[in-house]
Amino acid sequence: MTFFYFATSTSPHYLLLLPLMRSQEFDIAIVGAGPAGTTLALSLAPTGKSIVVVEKAHFPREVICGDALSGQVNNVLKRMPDGIYQDFLHTVKKTPSWGIRFFSPGQDPLDLPFILTRTEGQEPPGYICPRVTFDDFLFQRLKRYSNIVIHEGEAVKTLNRFEGGIELSTDHRTIQARVIAGADGLNSVVRQTFSERQLDKSYFCMATRAYFEEVTGFHPENFIELIFLKELLPGYFWIFPEVNGRANVGLGLPFKDVIDKRICLKVVMEEMIRTHPLIAPRFRNATMVTKPKARGLALSRNLKNLSGERYLLLGDAALLVDPFTGEGIGLAMASAESAAAVIRESFESGDFSAATFKAYDKRIERRMGMEHSTSAAMQRFARYPWLFDRVVRKANRNQAFKELLASTFNNDNVRKKLVNPLFYARLLI
Repeated sequence: MTFFYFATSTSPHYLLLLPLMRSQEFDIAIVGAGPAGTTLALSLAPTGKSIVVVEKAHFPREVICGDALSGQVNNVLKRMPDGIYQDFLHTVKKTPSWGIRFFSPGQDPLDLPFILTRTEGQEPPGYICPRVTFDDFLFQRLKRYSNIVIHEGEAVKTLNRFEGGIELSTDHRTIQARVIAGADGLNSVVRQTFSERQLDKSYFCMATRAYFEEVTGFHPENFIELIFLKELLPGYFWIFPEVNGRANVGLGLPFKDVIDKRICLKVVMEEMIRTHPLIAPRFRNATMVTKPKARGLALSRNLKNLSGERYLLLGDAALLVDPFTGEGIGLAMASAESAAAVIRESFESGDFSAATFKAYDKRIERRMGMEHSTSAAMQRFARYPWLFDRVVRKANRNQAFKELLASTFNNDNVRKKLVNPLFYARLLI
């Protein structure tokens, strides 16, 4: 370590021994060690490039979330290096989930499996896993690579460009990198410093979550549940079956509704649990084992301005949250996978210009554009309880239509139909 000497004004005969702020150089700097940041680092580790991950928290750390891991999460894990998917299957405690159950505003249930045709011995398409567990699983994998350096408990304070890269500073060090990836969440310092993609409160929502024990009435195959209550549309109440007999229970509402109607999410959630005829019976013998905690979510408005010269935005930092369900883990990991491909290409060509990194925006549009359009359409549709009820009732009467809706989870051709307003018009016939 390098030191310098400084004489105090009150005691000129004594010298204080203080450390100089250390400066480090890397090929790639990743700000944030959630699923987006760790997936990017792990995907790039085999390239041999020097990588630094800067994370403001210490792991393991809690994240307010529904804890659902979609099929997209599984698919990204399968493509990651060094057997990470098999380790996830065999070492991480989680609940397998085979589908999703909707309750319409009229309280009609609709069960949609994630997979329409199963094969014997097939692995579950989705899981519910506490974020504190899943995120730490990914984070600990970083320590297996000698070319990845981790700095925990350090928040990035400033970012500046220099010829040949970007410099970031924490309270402990300065870091220079040829490429920087912002995976630092909703209040991303990378996005706020470099990008025109900024938070729009009209696409912002608030959610609260608590864990319960002894909740009853779950689907035998652990379907996650989204309960759309007429008084909360387009928000919803959720109940997800967790490991060890727990349930992840929460409520999400548009930020505008929370402010305009002066809603306290914690109070509304507890009132629903006590009094709502669809929900209260399932909580008759339940115990809340953690206090409700809240967080904000920036729902995806569009898929623009995700990159620039020498930088990319991932996951929540890129505001990549599903407009209908609020799901973000799968989108975060998928964005990291796409970012890794573009970063590899930029190092191969030696070109780190905004034009080169625009390939990342195009990859995200191809990968998520149809899903985003479908979710945005469904979010608008959820504001009309009579239409929501009609869709659910028709699906429960018509198996072919039900399978059509279930196919939206993995079929872009079906999503195209759901974006078309004529699709909903036909429901009235």
